[in-house]
Amino acid sequence: MKLEDEIILLLSREVQGELTLDTSLEERGIDSLRAISILYNIEDQFEIEIPNDAIEQIKTVGDIVDAVRAKVEV
Repeated sequence: MKLEDEIILLLSREVQGELTLDTSLEERGIDSLRAISILYNIEDQFEIEIPNDAIEQIKTVGDIVDAVRAKVEV
């Protein structure tokens, strides 16, 4: 399974509606606190740590994929 598919699957457990790489978190009603909670779950799943400055820049599903990919492929 591709990384983006894994992340979309994880997010689909938390978020209603169709998700694509272009889907904004705000569009799905995810506020900053909920986004941080979701990102912590993703960090646990992939056994990575996304830096706080990168977390602050995450606005879309694609941003999450990029942040995870940057850590997984290191």
